[in-house]
Amino acid sequence: MGLALEEHGLTWIEEPLDAYDADGHAELARQLATPIATGEMLTSTADHYELIRRGAVDFIQPDAPRVGGITPFLKIMALGEQAKMDMAPHFAMEIHIHLSAAYELDTWVEHFDWLEPLFDERLEISGGHMHVPSRPGLGFSIANRPGHGRSRRTRSPRRTGRTRRTAMPKGY
Repeated sequence: MGLALEEHGLTWIEEPLDAYDADGHAELARQLATPIATGEMLTSTADHYELIRRGAVDFIQPDAPRVGGITPFLKIMALGEQAKMDMAPHFAMEIHIHLSAAYELDTWVEHFDWLEPLFDERLEISGGHMHVPSRPGLGFSIANRPGHGRSRRTRSPRRTGRTRRTAMPKGY
C-alpha cells in the first residue's frame, strides 16, 4: 500500500503500524521514499528513542500529556533535533504550539477547532501558520462555563453558606 501511495507525493504516512513496532516501522522506512510519522501513542522518552535509534521514523509525533508532561517532551525534542528529524506533535495544540516554536527544525501542529469551547482564548491562525500566544504561561485558560471540565463551586451539604471546591481524584 505504501508503495502505491508514493506517486501522490505525501508529506508523510502516519502511524502505518502499531506504534510500538519499531522494527516494523524501520523496515517500512527502508522500503519507502515517503516519510514515516509515528509516536503519538507512545508513552515515554525511551519508546521514542527506540524509533529514532532504529531509523523507524522521519517525523516524530510526541504527545506531551501522554509522555508525562513538558519535561519528557523536551527530552524527546532533543533526541529528534540530534537525529535531524522534523516534528509533528500530537493533539493538545495549546501546549504543543510553544514546544514546536522552540524546536530548531521544521514542525507541524495539529488544530482541532472543536476543542475551542474548552478555552477562553483562541489560537491565532493566518496564512497556514499558528502564532504563539504572547499571554502569560501557555497563553490559555480553561473556560469557566458549566460542563467544560472545570472545577465548580457548590454549596456545602450542611448549608452553612460556605462553598467548597470540588476536586479531581488524587493523581489526575
